[in-house]
Amino acid sequence: MGSKKVTSLFAGVVACSGLLMLNSPVQAIQIQQLTVVGSGNGPAPAGGIGVVQDIPVGHSAGDKVSLLPEDAKMSEEDNLLGGNGGYIHINAMVQEEYTDNLYNLEKNKTSNVLTTLSPAVWFSLPRKKDIPVTLATNNTSPGGLALQSKDYEGTDRFQAYALGGADFKLYSTDSELNTVNGLGEGMFRYNMRGGLSLMAVDRFTRGADRFDVGSNPGSNGSVFESKFDSNIGVATADWNITEKLRAKLDYSNFYLSYDKDLDAFKDRVDNAFDLYGYFNYSVKTAVFLEGKFVDVKYDTATQNDNRQNFIYGGFKWDTTEKVALFAKAGVQNKEYQNNDNVATKRSDFTGLAADVQAVYKMTEKTKFSLDAYRTNEETDSTVASDKTVLGVTLGYNQKFTDKISGTFDAKFEDAKYSQLISQNRDDTYFSLKPAAQYLFREWLMGEVSYQFEKRDSTDNLFDYQTNTVFANIKFAL
Repeated sequence: MGSKKVTSLFAGVVACSGLLMLNSPVQAIQIQQLTVVGSGNGPAPAGGIGVVQDIPVGHSAGDKVSLLPEDAKMSEEDNLLGGNGGYIHINAMVQEEYTDNLYNLEKNKTSNVLTTLSPAVWFSLPRKKDIPVTLATNNTSPGGLALQSKDYEGTDRFQAYALGGADFKLYSTDSELNTVNGLGEGMFRYNMRGGLSLMAVDRFTRGADRFDVGSNPGSNGSVFESKFDSNIGVATADWNITEKLRAKLDYSNFYLSYDKDLDAFKDRVDNAFDLYGYFNYSVKTAVFLEGKFVDVKYDTATQNDNRQNFIYGGFKWDTTEKVALFAKAGVQNKEYQNNDNVATKRSDFTGLAADVQAVYKMTEKTKFSLDAYRTNEETDSTVASDKTVLGVTLGYNQKFTDKISGTFDAKFEDAKYSQLISQNRDDTYFSLKPAAQYLFREWLMGEVSYQFEKRDSTDNLFDYQTNTVFANIKFAL
């Protein structure tokens, strides 16, 4: 397939740049001014499908002091593996996790203790304290990204970055569930003197959807995760035409392939083009218009092939060191391409699409965050053509002392499915997760947390309630 060749080209470009390394569905975690990579355990989408997002656990990676080299103040005495901004950073995490409902079922619940070992390493040139860019992929989002990625604004002439690691997962209830997930992520960016910046980012994931009602049954009555490979490559041209005007063009290719034949209906390749026009009202404020086109092609479920157009208006507002706000809203239009057969006919979609991301630092020790979104997504069900998702995530970070900190995350998501059968399906997902961290050393942190999850659906088959307790130790150099 030609689209798959494009995906391979992206991976090859990044690999040849020394950027692509084996990794896992990991998350960036801040220990003081170091980023630790650890296994994701955040809330899942209402549909129960998709890669765990790069939502920080513990100290947020968004708490970084600065990416600018003049703010890093690195001396000539900094070590290669140094906390002051080294070329190479080594991280590891060991986590124990107890859940009372491993398979997320309403009845016949199974408890489990999961042990996760997550070694990782990341490289940056020039030296950096923080990971410069992260792609948070989501398998059901058109184009592979649920939220718009934050702009990288480094002033270095060039920046190269690579992250690699793995999640080794060991289950107490059934050793056949034991698995290894991996992820490789890399970036290369070059800033030209005329205001034009070119960037390539690639992320390969070997992962699995969370256990759910739709998971495949095992030979001994257990339920296996749906394993998949995905890859997203993004090429960006960003041009500061004048102090007031800026233009940006993104091209991305998202490839998704599942291991099992029962999941083959989700295999697809997305090609997306994004064009932005910015007007910088001030140093802290910019307004923009965005046009986006996504071509979605399925490998086997070709009746779901579609083309989507988005038109957004939005703004970025960084008023002070306390407040940062990004918001965009517009219209999403989705047209199915193979819609002549009455038996498999899909309903096109036209509706509101929105993305809001906000951070408020009340004090040096207190921070609040908000993410809200609405969009029409690709299907994760054989009896639905797509789903319309509305979600809100709230976060609270509090530093009590130099060693003790805490977080509290809450998430709500509603997913309304476009069913192909007479049974309606509207899922409402809700989760709460308090956590506490203790900093033993500047390179060693421990965390304990608890997560409550509940999903209510108009189809009772998909209802569940799950309680999970986590305890982990994170190490970084």
